[in-house]
Amino acid sequence: MAAVAVLTATNPAALDAAGDVIDAGGIVAMPTRRWYMLCADSGNEHACGSIFAGKGRPMTKPLALVLPTDEAVTDRFVLSPAARRLADRLWPGDLALRLPWRRPDDAGRRPWLGAGPPLVTREPGLLGALAGRVRNPIAAAVVSRSDGRTPEQRAPALSAAAVLAFADAYAAPIDLLVDGGVCPLGIGLTVVDCTAEPVVVRAGAVHERAVEAALRDP
Repeated sequence: MAAVAVLTATNPAALDAAGDVIDAGGIVAMPTRRWYMLCADSGNEHACGSIFAGKGRPMTKPLALVLPTDEAVTDRFVLSPAARRLADRLWPGDLALRLPWRRPDDAGRRPWLGAGPPLVTREPGLLGALAGRVRNPIAAAVVSRSDGRTPEQRAPALSAAAVLAFADAYAAPIDLLVDGGVCPLGIGLTVVDCTAEPVVVRAGAVHERAVEAALRDP
């Protein structure tokens, strides 16, 4: 496989280079507080397919969509009053909301994002900054094997070295790695299904009590 290009997160050229790779249809591995994420142009069928293939991820698990602003979210998705309350209080942050598309036919036009309503998030840090530099929302998934037979294979990459090992072991098509050091949290996004009454479907970095507090907060 081709060598993975590496830029440090402190390199002033890193974000622009990452944005260029994504807009050109490539794959970038980006650090977050949680772990490293594989990132692609959500409008590019081949690039998103490469994430599914590299991870061994079933199409029944949709990719997360990282958007740069609240306006970008509401342009594409319907936010109920409860979803708006969560977004206002907990974004940008380690929270993803499962939201219905504003135009229902959008789902049918983007089957390469996976089945069902996507997970929508607004990220802090480098990934959030990258979302503001690219043409389309970022499609993202953790750097790990979804079909790994051992805990080590399924374990998300917390360091640049782990990303490179993943790329080497599975011939994952990563064009650029932004090295942000070691990711400290080692835990995923909290996911709240907001297609009806809000339900926490996966606990993660945002505590469930914080979700409850945000929903109650006047």
